[in-house]
Amino acid sequence: MENEFQIDRVRVYGLRGSDSGLSWSARMPTIHTTNTVVRIDTSGGLSGASSVFSCTQFDNDRGIAEMCRLLLPGLIGRAGMHREEIWSWMQDRRLSVTPAAVAAIDIALWDLVANRAGLPLYQMLGGARRRIPAYASTQVFDDAQAYIDHIAELRQKGFRTFKLHCWCDPDRDIELARTIRSDSGSRDLRFMLDAESAYSHKDALKVARALQEMGFLWLEAPFPDHDLVGYAELRNKVDLPILPGGNTIIDLPHIAQGIHQRCWDGVRVDAAIAGGVTPVRKVMGLAEAYGMNVELQSWGCSLSRAANLHLMLAHMNCGFYEYPVPAEHFDYPFMDSIPIDKDGHVAAADRPGLGVDVDWSELERNAFYVIDCYSRGGITEIEVEDRARGTEAGGSSVSR
Repeated sequence: MENEFQIDRVRVYGLRGSDSGLSWSARMPTIHTTNTVVRIDTSGGLSGASSVFSCTQFDNDRGIAEMCRLLLPGLIGRAGMHREEIWSWMQDRRLSVTPAAVAAIDIALWDLVANRAGLPLYQMLGGARRRIPAYASTQVFDDAQAYIDHIAELRQKGFRTFKLHCWCDPDRDIELARTIRSDSGSRDLRFMLDAESAYSHKDALKVARALQEMGFLWLEAPFPDHDLVGYAELRNKVDLPILPGGNTIIDLPHIAQGIHQRCWDGVRVDAAIAGGVTPVRKVMGLAEAYGMNVELQSWGCSLSRAANLHLMLAHMNCGFYEYPVPAEHFDYPFMDSIPIDKDGHVAAADRPGLGVDVDWSELERNAFYVIDCYSRGGITEIEVEDRARGTEAGGSSVSR
């Protein structure tokens, strides 16, 4: 069986997102969004795919694809079913590559194996449930009325829970929360607030106490993830659940330290940031042992978000699926979307693997950056094409 799992080709694609000028943080400039897609093919005709999301200021992101390129020759000829072995091998090269590049490959391998098993990934991982409540993760607006109007629009689509990306000004953020909370159309809805690591210790306490009075579900990222002392002190002073941002403390040993020091009421990571399905499964098991939820991030196109959705459905210790809005900013017409139902829940497609159907010919046509690694006559070849700049970035070969 291992022969049919032997990896013989890996392709990496850079896809531009919709550059609409939207922002999800007052500290974030106008951004370019990129989905870096990985497709792994095996000698037996099986394949697996994944995508990871990134946002950059001046140009679309080629960095994750280039970090993948450093790993691709070492994948050719390996048995794709050996995910833990491959993940450990990639971890040994973490000084040279980002966790997002490791994640892109790891998630594609999980998709590959679930495709072979003929099961949706969440069922292969345990199948704890079929659907999960979703919250709309809002963009930043100029005034409170724009938030209220947007929430009313999203409510018509099924959303009942909302995370507010705000102005990162404590007094304005409190007033925003109060205005939305007092709106007659919002009184039966649930809310969280994301401060994007922008508050001082004093300001975070002020905001947390105000949100607690308003019945918010949690305050997210009041400080940078590494400020464990600040998180622990804030938790001791309020009853409102406090969560980290989940962008920098992303590996198992450091998350274990944060849990042990009682810094958070829940853990927050993203499979696309933290190295893939392989490590996040362990994070969720660790958190479960301490009676804690893992509120997974979920950004990018549907293929980028699918791995996190399957992890949520495979475990019970996650309360919500993060749904970035407006959805049209993130979706591609050649890729299945993830719909929300009238009750505000999302579910994985009942198809093998990640369950996201991709029109690969259209994806290939729309990619602005392509890396193709394959074996020919015992030689591993890599071809790179930067279509946005009209160049072939060159190729290389590796004897095996």
